[in-house]
Amino acid sequence: MRETDESIPTPNTDGLTNRERLRWHLTSALASAESPETKAHLRGALAACQYLPPTPLVECPLCGKVGLPERIQVHECRQS
Repeated sequence: MRETDESIPTPNTDGLTNRERLRWHLTSALASAESPETKAHLRGALAACQYLPPTPLVECPLCGKVGLPERIQVHECRQS
């Protein structure tokens, strides 16, 4: 876990996509929420996440590997 500027522990960015990280934050917030209204809003946000458009895949210009942008950005490129 790492600390953000809000001092909320978050998962390391290496293993999660942006979508997974968003879901993690919303699920964590729902688990700690006390207000029924807040819980309802967080459940709505989690439901809405399921309908987000898919993240387009990108191709590494050096090796041709295809994947999510955040994963291609950090992959171990093996140039052909």
